Amino acid sequence: MKNIILVTHADFAKGILTSLELVMGKADHIDYVSISAEETIPDITAMIETKVNSFHNDGCTVIISDIIGGSTTRAAMELIGRREKIYLITGLNLGLLLEVAMIPLSGEEQSDRQALRNAIESSKHTISLVNDSMEEQDFNQVSGFDEL
Repeated sequence: MKNIILVTHADFAKGILTSLELVMGKADHIDYVSISAEETIPDITAMIETKVNSFHNDGCTVIISDIIGGSTTRAAMELIGRREKIYLITGLNLGLLLEVAMIPLSGEEQSDRQALRNAIESSKHTISLVNDSMEEQDFNQVSGFDEL
């Protein structure tokens, strides 16, 4: 079983989890931590660890934070050395979250790392300046959508 914790500034994590559930339905084993300017790195680390412990299973936990240099990521990094089967990804967006939520993880570290790398790479291809695509060719061909 895979657990996912979203760690972001303000209410971004709550909102993106709501979006994920709109697309996929109720998301079991996914929780979030929202931080404010008042929490310190140790406070945030403790908040994340509480969420990790709340899953009550021995599955791996994927933590997805909003920005690489932020306090959300730095706090989550503290757990990597303390606990096994913790993976940390930065750059949270809905495409990435959908990719990670849908992949199965085996519990074998090298296999899981590769699966997560593949999910990250796949989500990168969903980021685009549509204006450029529209200039290059018909948008419907680029997007895969037909006109309604």
